[in-house]
Amino acid sequence: MKKIINIYIFKEMIPNFTTSLIVFTFLILAGRILKLTEWMVNHGISLLQVLLITLYTLPYVLFFTLPMATLLGSLIAFSRLNEDSEIIALRSSGVSLFQILPPVVAFSVISYLFASLIAIYLFPMGNHSMARLLFGVARVNTSIGIKQGVFNDSIPNIVLYANHISAHDHTMEGIFIFDERDPALSNTIIAHQGKITSNPEQMSINVHLTDGSSFMVSKDLDSSRRLRFTSYDLNIDLEDIIHKFSSRMKGEKEMSISELTRQLKKTKKGTVRHNILTMELQRKFSIPLACFLLGLIGLPLGLMMRAKGRSWGIALSIGIFMTYYILLSAADSLGETGKLNPGLAIWIPNMVLGAATCVLFWRKTRDT
Repeated sequence: MKKIINIYIFKEMIPNFTTSLIVFTFLILAGRILKLTEWMVNHGISLLQVLLITLYTLPYVLFFTLPMATLLGSLIAFSRLNEDSEIIALRSSGVSLFQILPPVVAFSVISYLFASLIAIYLFPMGNHSMARLLFGVARVNTSIGIKQGVFNDSIPNIVLYANHISAHDHTMEGIFIFDERDPALSNTIIAHQGKITSNPEQMSINVHLTDGSSFMVSKDLDSSRRLRFTSYDLNIDLEDIIHKFSSRMKGEKEMSISELTRQLKKTKKGTVRHNILTMELQRKFSIPLACFLLGLIGLPLGLMMRAKGRSWGIALSIGIFMTYYILLSAADSLGETGKLNPGLAIWIPNMVLGAATCVLFWRKTRDT
């Protein structure tokens, strides 16, 4: 009988979890797919490349939708069981709260393992593959979506204008470039002719300009300099290009555990860079643990919902989820600036979540 009950409760959680995961993942991917579709229509990216970019983005999206789906899967399942008086029937048969806990623990452990797989392996692999694919797209489509007669801002902090672009070899004529990537000065470049090429070894795009002038002005307007040139190369890193293809995360989040550990050894303690690397390393373990805790907390919360329905369960789950990520964002800021120990800061949301789980279980055991 105990085995039947455990299987029944476990099967009750799976459909809610699966549906929530698919819906939330689709909602996040929808905005990205629309942007990629625009690139496909306007800039010549193939359908296969769009599908591959979506596939490589999936681990990043699942990393954030999985905790929410885990909470919903558990909470809605027990809310439904409670609403239909099945929990009352189990208690009348002598089944205690802790006797229905094993399927919830099993469900939470599976979610934890899935999240760990994403954080440790799939996330870095997906981001590395994404970087390679995006460079390949940029290398083939060297114009990067640049249109003639239009001020193009395809690359962050760079505005490029060309009177004419050859359809044959993408040579540009009558070029104006405003480059403000340097925080100390802005650079305005005017050139008669230019062409965009790629550098596969350095993973960068190069704008080769001929016969022009460069006007460099400091941001505080205290100094300026003019440079005439017959040949000038403007390099654009892959990172700048990636940000326009997809709103992906910082480079630290693309590293594996071993890469993060090596970078930490090379970085001076107490610096912002060291703090960010430390938090990113700890995040690979803290987010999966959050999935486990969210799966557990769904049990007492679902039993507290009584007859309020699934809509209340969804609203409550979203509220808990938002609170968790607000705490996570605050911990990120405090840890990055060094106001809190970065290794400890990233675990504070889990500490709060764990404490809330213990309190709710304690309250439910007192009610029984």
